[in-house]
Amino acid sequence: MVPSFRFRLPTLLLAGLGLTWGGLVAAATSLPDPQPTFAHEGSDLVPDPAIRYGRLDNGLRYAIRAHAEPRGRASLRLLVEAGSLHETEEQRGLAHYLEHMAFNGSTNYAAGTLVEFFQRMGMSFGGDTNASTGFDRTLYLLELADTEEATLAEGMRIFADYAGELLLTPEEIDRERGVIISEERARNTVSFRLMVAQMDFLFGETLYPHRLPIGLIPVIESAQRDRFVDYYDAWYRPELTSIIAVGDFDVDQVEALIRTAFADYAARAPARPLPDRGTVTVAEGLRTHYHAESEAPGTTVSINTLVPYTPPADSVARRLEPLARNFAHAMLNRRFAELAKEEGAPFLSASAGSFDQFDLARRAYVSLSTQAEQWEAALALGEQELRRALDHGFDVAELEVIRAATLNNLEQAVRTAATRRSRQLAEGIAGDILADNVTLDPAASLALFRPAVEALTVEQCHAALREVWAPSHRHVFLGGNVELPLAEAPALIAAAFETAAAVPVEAPPSAAAAAWAYTDFGPAGEVVHREYVEDLDLTLVRFANGVKLNLKRTDFDAGRIFVSARVGDGQLSEPADQPGLGAFANATFVAGGLGAHSTDDLVRLFAGRNVGIGFSVNADHLSLGGSTTPDDLDLQLQLLGARLTDPGYREEAVRLAHRGMEQMYQGFRYTFNGPLALEIAPLLAGGDPRFGTPPREVLFSRTLDEVRAWMEPQLTTGDLEVALVGDLDVEATIAAVARTLGALPPRTPQEIPADRYEVSFPAEPFALEFTIESELPKALAVFYWPADDGIEVRQARRLSMLRAVLADRIRQRIRHELGLVYSASVGATTSNVFPGYGYFNGSMDIDPGQAAATIEAIRTLSHEIITDGLTDDEIERARLPILTSIRESVRTNTYWLNAVVSRAQGQPEVMEWARHRE
Repeated sequence: MVPSFRFRLPTLLLAGLGLTWGGLVAAATSLPDPQPTFAHEGSDLVPDPAIRYGRLDNGLRYAIRAHAEPRGRASLRLLVEAGSLHETEEQRGLAHYLEHMAFNGSTNYAAGTLVEFFQRMGMSFGGDTNASTGFDRTLYLLELADTEEATLAEGMRIFADYAGELLLTPEEIDRERGVIISEERARNTVSFRLMVAQMDFLFGETLYPHRLPIGLIPVIESAQRDRFVDYYDAWYRPELTSIIAVGDFDVDQVEALIRTAFADYAARAPARPLPDRGTVTVAEGLRTHYHAESEAPGTTVSINTLVPYTPPADSVARRLEPLARNFAHAMLNRRFAELAKEEGAPFLSASAGSFDQFDLARRAYVSLSTQAEQWEAALALGEQELRRALDHGFDVAELEVIRAATLNNLEQAVRTAATRRSRQLAEGIAGDILADNVTLDPAASLALFRPAVEALTVEQCHAALREVWAPSHRHVFLGGNVELPLAEAPALIAAAFETAAAVPVEAPPSAAAAAWAYTDFGPAGEVVHREYVEDLDLTLVRFANGVKLNLKRTDFDAGRIFVSARVGDGQLSEPADQPGLGAFANATFVAGGLGAHSTDDLVRLFAGRNVGIGFSVNADHLSLGGSTTPDDLDLQLQLLGARLTDPGYREEAVRLAHRGMEQMYQGFRYTFNGPLALEIAPLLAGGDPRFGTPPREVLFSRTLDEVRAWMEPQLTTGDLEVALVGDLDVEATIAAVARTLGALPPRTPQEIPADRYEVSFPAEPFALEFTIESELPKALAVFYWPADDGIEVRQARRLSMLRAVLADRIRQRIRHELGLVYSASVGATTSNVFPGYGYFNGSMDIDPGQAAATIEAIRTLSHEIITDGLTDDEIERARLPILTSIRESVRTNTYWLNAVVSRAQGQPEVMEWARHRE
């Protein structure tokens, strides 16, 4: 249950494709429409024909869609189009508070019983039952464990209670105060404060900066029942409510259940005018703002334009209108990504884009993340690269990269449409209803956008970029750990910007096209062993060079194949005298590209293709993996072979890693990540240097030569087990692997000394408190108990059940009864590599003054479990959500890949684990 902020910041091209949230809010003097319509009723766009739309006589709207993934489950959403904007000054924070109160007593569900009720239905609290509050909406979710009629009816009854039957007793309101304050404390981070400062700079004349969903502490501390009831009765009303249901069910049945559950739902107070959000006025010329945050890990500088703008109703024209400028910004972002790798680049990352923010203004921006001492250089680079694009435009090669990627995304959406998850569809429909957008079928989106994307020219993109950046004003924001004299800061920022703007810029050089260099790995490898495991539908293959291949064909994700490779011995062989080497390898391996191609080359080469390889160092292996399609499988395997045989180890990877590491260590000073990574993680492993993060100077001393010396033997001769799961042809896949990985030189794994398997947890359980003197003082309570390893799976599963019970007792006792925390993290680490190694752990963000009480409460809970054991009800409430998760996971490629197929030959017992898992 979290407050959320809907800024509609676009990811690459998504805003241009009309896939972002954004609602049209009526003028201040208007009342909610008593019979609201759907966007498609007045649009030339054709909605997804699989969705049934409807409206009750009371004005409540609903959208229902039958969908078979995951099997036997349903995703329900209750959307109330009221959020923090609808609060009065005396109610600031109550929209979010009210969302919490939905779980604390209603007509049909007594206080303190709803979460347990969900658990007995096989649903987890937080994952399957949750809610969030934004500026203009409150959204409740239920992920039902099954689609029996009684379960669906119960889901609708729960929603009906949320909408109109909350009790809001003073006792429960008081009990929840500490939880809300704890959440406010947890959310009050550097990034949050910077976001608020920039919002106030750009939108200070509007209501938004003054109605943040988290609210104000004085209001939270003092608000009585009458204020809650006033907001609830005014805004939780039928004409502002929508029900979204997507799942493996009969649509007629669900429609009847909605009509039954909400037939008597009625407004409990007269309608009020919708909030006056204010207007955006733009000062001409250069305007600057400085916001200091000494706790920030870095500095952000942004250049903005802002013009008043109200988007028209959703239509074909509206969807296509942003396409050219979004392509332009995407090309500019590619330039920033390439510049970030250069020697002496004054920034870590940068982004550019444009979007309609809050439906009040059209904003264009360039934002750069940098270090404090480089802010002027970063600002100069941002201004000049933007101006370079404005003055000189783009070349066709740049456009083709973005065009190919966009068309591929549209085509893949069509191919994978049938196997999307209901949760994803329900969220999309809810977002579109709120935004007054038409929900399109992927095939309709492809038909709409393909002609426009194919016809787009660099001249159109250049013109669109110039148009959105045409306003003569610039708003420059500087925030973070940069220290400037407060009175002089605006002039200093203005001077830096004007100096940068006076420098002439030339057209950038065109990037040379390259041909893919890794197509021939030698004669195809010979299959020396092949086995079919019938009950699990696995094909196990071994090649003459020692490479193991495991395959499973599924229909869970249409048109997608998941690939993983376990190679070498990972941390087992990490040199003891080179602490942090694994972390340094994680940060540099992929960013170093390949011997024949940089990462920028690979972006150009793979534009429009579905290939990519991630990398990580694990306890007993190096992991490489990604996903692809049947059409691109050969290229994906060639890329995997190239990663194994010819990594790039480029210095540009070190430059990027060092900038990221610098921000990480600066962030350690003011967040709990610091003590957890630097102190606790090594302590949990008896000081073993393979665990945790070393001091800054140690990690910065690691080199690419060390990475190469450690990794090369593992990559070239280490044990190699490759797994593919998904929409594949078994015979064609075996042949493709034979041409690539099966053709590599023989594998000759090295022997690992026995002492490398020795890791020890501290002899006794312990609890610690860490305090950070931040703008809002915070404390973290952490607690650890020794456990066992996960090598014997039944023991690991028992420990997992015990973790679930402990987490639930903490929720009941420390959150609900004592109101000390918003949330607690409880985990069970059980190693399947290091014999005897495992532990339970938990952590909670708390008020510093409540640390002792919290730790004592945890000790009491653990003592009660030890002395009194667990109740049958606790065990069932822990077991049933796990069983729901298991039944869903067996129809996911990620489960089969990670838990079974990836190590089916190297660790064959995992196949037996899968057989008796449920």
